[in-house]
This record gives sequence, structure tokens and C-alpha cells, in this order.
Amino acid sequence: MLLTEIRRNQKLAAKRNPMYDRNRFAKFLIYLFTAFWAAYLVLIGVSLSFAFEEDIPGMEPYDALDSVLILFLLIDFLIRFLFPTPAQEIKPYLLLPVSRQRLINTLLVQVGLKLYNLFWLFLFVPFAALTAARYFGVAGVTGYAVGIWLLMTANAYWSILVRALARQHTLWLLLPAAVYGLLALLEFVPSQGMVSQFSMWLGEAFLRWNLLAHAGVLAVIVLLLLVNCRVQTACIYSELGRKEDSRVRHFSRYGYLERFGMTGEYMRLELRMIFRNKTPRKNFQMMCIVLVLFAAMLFGITQESTQSVYSIQLYSIYCFTGFAVSILTRIMAYEGNYLDGLMVRRESLLSLFRAKYYFHCLLLVFPLVLLLPSIIWSGLPAGLVVSQLFLTAGIILPLIMQLAWINRKTAPLDASLMGKGQWNSPYQMVIVFFAFFFPILFSNLLFLVLSENTAYLVCTLLGMAGIAAQPLWMRYLYRQVIRKKYDILTNLRDTR
Repeated sequence: MLLTEIRRNQKLAAKRNPMYDRNRFAKFLIYLFTAFWAAYLVLIGVSLSFAFEEDIPGMEPYDALDSVLILFLLIDFLIRFLFPTPAQEIKPYLLLPVSRQRLINTLLVQVGLKLYNLFWLFLFVPFAALTAARYFGVAGVTGYAVGIWLLMTANAYWSILVRALARQHTLWLLLPAAVYGLLALLEFVPSQGMVSQFSMWLGEAFLRWNLLAHAGVLAVIVLLLLVNCRVQTACIYSELGRKEDSRVRHFSRYGYLERFGMTGEYMRLELRMIFRNKTPRKNFQMMCIVLVLFAAMLFGITQESTQSVYSIQLYSIYCFTGFAVSILTRIMAYEGNYLDGLMVRRESLLSLFRAKYYFHCLLLVFPLVLLLPSIIWSGLPAGLVVSQLFLTAGIILPLIMQLAWINRKTAPLDASLMGKGQWNSPYQMVIVFFAFFFPILFSNLLFLVLSENTAYLVCTLLGMAGIAAQPLWMRYLYRQVIRKKYDILTNLRDTR
């Protein structure tokens, strides 16, 4: 009954949100993207079934896919960092006559019942139907689907455990790094592939309806559920008893920005916002770690001659758009806490937008430095890196900054566990998708008519044109915000 009531309240909260009517078209686009990715996963599953039969004739295709099952779990683990934890959703219920432990248990059960846990079945079920149904029949494919669903559910509980701990202290991110590092050692150091052998046995056990395999995964789910109950409860009490940090911090080290006038002052404000406030600081720290991991993975895959240009482009653009996606997409959302003061002086918002743009252009130096080892020693094309750098600075950053007149929801600066949702509006998610995939799609379209180096040069020139046009699109952004300023102010005040 409590689960049903919480679900009903969540739907009512979404409908009563001031942004509900304004975001219907964007929600339609999100559903369209979801359908696209579902169809894409089905296509991958069908393609892999034929590819494994041709390329690996000495192994059954389902064994080949099961051997890399841990990679799918790792990708799913990283994707779930975009989702809120149960402890973040408990705030509206703290004053009700319901025990917090019961609320946490209910929200944790809701995590296991989310439809997203079934999303990967769009890949695995078509693959199993084409490769394993001939041996194990429909019952075997059903058992395989149930097993994959249980694995994804266990992965969900593992993910929220790590995210809850990481919100308390960033060093807890070393826990998943140690776990996946240990799995890598077990796979490669003994040169016997212990992890892949176990995952192949597990996949075939699912196909054979081996109750030991299903019960084993279910036991892991129960164990993670019990651990999460303790950890989430402790995190809530820690958040409730948190004392405000009253230490005085001095920012004289940013004095060199005074020479840039009002823009320099707002760059100091941007630095203070990131390093003084808990939420932006956590986002910045976690993105630094993610970019280092992406750069390391890119260094590894560029040493393999079999890697496609698409994979290399994907990792490269992730490196350059990381800070923009984690911080800049919340433009005006953080400022909603003190926006009234920004409206006092004429054109102060224009200086703020310029400061944000210059600051995030400077942040692009960090991924550039991380990719230098791949360029020097691993054969990563320098033209690709330069083109992605300028495309991000000239096209992606201006596009993301247009969210300044779209975002209408204030984001908390210091909340951690009980903060509001990560996403300001569905439009934010659409622009993030575009930021990730436009450079790749545009480059690959150019490859159809131009050579690789010429295509990179065109991308670089397009990015330079966007940088040169900065006064034009910056003024357009400023006029749009001023034209809608009363609506923006009203919504940001209402959502504080």
C-alpha cells in the first residue's frame, strides 16, 4: 500500500510541477529517443548473433556474448549515475507519521521494480532467440531473460550503494574502482579468463533454468538490499544532522581576475560557486575522475588496430563535453538561488554569460592534456582531437548555454542526499543527447564525401566560426533571457 501511495504521489508531483505543461513536447522527444535506443539495441543483438557465428566458429554465439557480460554490467553501472538515489526522494515524507526505515525499504523495492531494469532485454532477448532457441527452446530464452533481469536488478542496488557512499565522500569511488580492478586482474593475470569462464557458465545456467544460478543472483540482490537499507538510513541521519560549514575562506588567490573587469568578477563567482558549494563541487570532482577514466580507456583502445573510428570519436567527445554536461547544463539553475541580485545592474547577466563561456573554454585544456599521451604514444589522430576541441568550444558550448532561457528550476547548491532531481527539464536531456552525438554524426557524414583530414579541418573551421560569432549569439542569449526575465524569476523563486 505504501509503495502504491508513493508512486501515486510521484505522478502527482510531476503533474503539479510548474514545468509540466511546458515540457510535454520535450517529453515526447525523450520517448522518441528511448524508442530509438530500444530499436538500436535490438539491431545490435541481431547483428551480434550473425557476427559471432561468422567470426568465432569454434564457440557458440551465446557463449561469446556471455563471456563479456561484465562489460554490459559496467556500462549499466555508469549510466545509473544519472539517476537519483532513494534517499534523495524521501524528503517530502520525513514529517509524516511513517518510520523512515519503512520508507527507505519501500523506495528500495521501487528501485528493483523499475522498468529500466528490463531495458537491456531489447539486446539480449533477440540475440538469445536467434542463437540459443534452437538448443534450449522458448523456455531457455525465458530463463535467460529472467537471469539478465535479475543481474540488472542486482546492478541497480550495487549502483545506488556506491552513489550514496560517494555523496558522503568522493573517496568512496575507489570502492567500484577496486572491485572492477580486481575483476580485471582475475580475468587477465592468470591468463585463464576466470571472469569470462564464470559468466559463460552463468549464462548457460540461465538457459538451462539452473535454479542454483537464479537463486545465487537473487541472494546477491537480497544481500545488497539489506546493505542498502543500513547505508541509506545512515546517510539520511548524517544529512539531517549535518552542520553548516562556518569556516572563513579567502579567495585572494583569484585576484588576478580583477584585471578583466566585470567579466573577471563573474569568473571569480563561477569559481566560488564550484569550489565552495557541495553540489557543484561534487559534480566537478566526479567529472574529473570520469574524464581520467575515459582518457585511459581511449589510450587503451587506440593501441588496438581493430577499433573503429566511431569508438575513438565517442570517447573523445565524451572527454571534451564532460564538464559542460555536468555543470553548464544547469546554467541559471544554480543562479536561481541568488538571481534577484544579478538583476540589479544593467547587463550584469551578459557579463555572467561571458564569464561562464570563457571559464568552460578554459576547462577544455584539462581533457586536452589528458589526451596528449594518446596522441603521442598511442596513435590518436591529432586532427580528431583538435576538431573536437573547436567543435565543443564553438558549437556545443553555445548550444548548451541556450538553456539559460529554458531552465526554470532552481538547483540546490549544498544539498546532497535530499537534493532535487538532477535534470532541470526534458529539453536539457535533449540538448545533452545532441551535444554527445552531433560531432560524431557530422564528422561521419563528412567522411562520405571528404578525406579524413579534410573532414577534421572542416569541423575545426566550423568551431572557429562559432567562436568568432560569440558576440552575436551571446547578445541573442542575453536578449532572450531579458525578454523572459519575469517568467524566469517567478519559476526560479517558486522552485527554490
